[in-house]
Amino acid sequence: MSEIHAHKVLNLLREKPMSEEVLRQAVIDEFGADAQFRTCKLSGFNFDQLLSFFIERQKITQQGELWAVNQERVCSH
Repeated sequence: MSEIHAHKVLNLLREKPMSEEVLRQAVIDEFGADAQFRTCKLSGFNFDQLLSFFIERQKITQQGELWAVNQERVCSH
């Protein structure tokens, strides 16, 4: 199985901010429960690891209970 680029997950949040639970279900619906993800430089993430990476790198920000893309911290390709 090939890894899915993390930007595809960020694109889900670009469409609309979501809670972690709703985002998790959207990722499962779109990519499957066992999906593996990669970034521009790193690979081998599961959903929980990818979410932690996004938070740590401030690629997403929490607005109340919802997560949204922090466009200033996302590369543009």
